[in-house]
Amino acid sequence: MAESGPLTLREADRSGDADTVAALLVEYLTWVVGRLLEEYGVDHPPTDPAHARARIAEYRRPDGRLLIAERDGRPVGVAALRRLSGEVIEFKRMYVVPGARGGHVGSALLDRLLTEAQSMGAATARLDTCRFMTDAQRLYRSRGFVERSPYEGTEIPTRLHQHWAFFERPL
Repeated sequence: MAESGPLTLREADRSGDADTVAALLVEYLTWVVGRLLEEYGVDHPPTDPAHARARIAEYRRPDGRLLIAERDGRPVGVAALRRLSGEVIEFKRMYVVPGARGGHVGSALLDRLLTEAQSMGAATARLDTCRFMTDAQRLYRSRGFVERSPYEGTEIPTRLHQHWAFFERPL
């Protein structure tokens, strides 16, 4: 998608955006599962759309945020955060549709997540990403994230840790 109109970031609406967010999350998770098989030979079960939709509640206020990025009225990205513990926030499900990559959508989403985490009183932000997501890792490092060991509360199964990178930064 050629960059045309301005990028809009907004918090997802509880009811009106559920289908859009679920579709973006399923697209993201399906892409990850395919790449895991292609890159590492890991056959992870496909993403169930109903499960992706049910997990949206984890990213709602008061202990979460769910953002949608739009350009020309079309969704081009999604990102979320959730509180892991008192002052620790985890960023999750950051995804930019292929046609919008390279248009600074990921940067805008990440910067907004950092602002939201600070407004929630968090002292630390954590995230995980597949090792093959080198562009995402470059973006995270540019915002001060450093690689660390797997952290308590991660949803990544232990058997997959070798294919993941875990990051953290103070807020």
